[in-house]
Amino acid sequence: MEQPTLRLGLLGFSEPDTERLQGWVAQQQPGWPQWTVFDPHGADAWMICGNSAEVLGRDALVIRHPFGSDQRLTLNRAEVDRPLAFSTPLPDGFASGEFFDAADEAGVRQRLQRFEAWLRPLRTQFALGSLLVDRMHAFPRGVIRLLLDDRLVAVIDMDRALVGLHTPARPVDLNQATWVPGKGAAIDIPASFMRLSLHRVMWTFAVRTARDVLPPRYRERVIHLRRVPRVPARWLDELHLRLMRELMVRPATLDELVVRLAMPGPLLERSVTELYFGGGLTTDPDSARRAEHAARRALIALHFDRNSPETAVQSRPDSSDLAALSSMLQDSRHSPLRPVEPDPRSSGFAMLPY
Repeated sequence: MEQPTLRLGLLGFSEPDTERLQGWVAQQQPGWPQWTVFDPHGADAWMICGNSAEVLGRDALVIRHPFGSDQRLTLNRAEVDRPLAFSTPLPDGFASGEFFDAADEAGVRQRLQRFEAWLRPLRTQFALGSLLVDRMHAFPRGVIRLLLDDRLVAVIDMDRALVGLHTPARPVDLNQATWVPGKGAAIDIPASFMRLSLHRVMWTFAVRTARDVLPPRYRERVIHLRRVPRVPARWLDELHLRLMRELMVRPATLDELVVRLAMPGPLLERSVTELYFGGGLTTDPDSARRAEHAARRALIALHFDRNSPETAVQSRPDSSDLAALSSMLQDSRHSPLRPVEPDPRSSGFAMLPY
């Protein structure tokens, strides 16, 4: 069973500590997800240096990051939307049950495994995306039910581009499930299931897979922008935005985009893969032409409002999203990490919008 590459943000650690943690994190454990150090704003989990954190008010912290610099980030604990842990010693006046010894390799590995348990809903989405890539050609239309010992664990509605996941389902449950095509009328997704867009599930897979899953036609044909992907706007990085803007100006082949954007081929190909699985790209010029007006409006809206939790073309999340075990499945309006700078009117810190 394919395992995802999960993204770890390291905040406030010194260079030697960061190098040591990176080395431990990079070691692959058979049967477990691979971890990689990533930009903290886009990371799946955080490790925070306790010595670099200061208590600010009742629920907020100030983190000195990078270590030894004058830069600061604020973190409001009420807005935290991913697992985190602090290295000891903890800051004065701060209590947390999530702590570890950054000099103890076994303790760091135990902490990563706790993160993996917390991120099970995300890992289950990844597992479903991985299975869909291999089986999509066999189920291009209709509704598929995934049954494990006659128990429903997932529903995939290809026509409506919707997915329903049983909240306690594990990645191994999906891997062992039987895929049963629906017959007759569409099968409703049970109210107790997490209800997600198919594009969201496939994006979650695409950004965390180590496989080359870009369809061959995207290396050979002209690529067109079809829409802004129907995923939270904060999931889109600067390369995604540049690529969409270039394709809105003029469609191009992958080789032409490498030249126009002056980007390494593998990096650009990765971004194309992610946009494709997010439903943003097509090699069908007629399909792109029909959607051009809506795509242009959505791209403009995204440019002026990067803090929007969903793009302009995304429907409002279904209420069943609120039943998710992990708030990673919900969208906060701002990054929980926000830069601060000294307030010239006082000796404290003034928070800037992120």
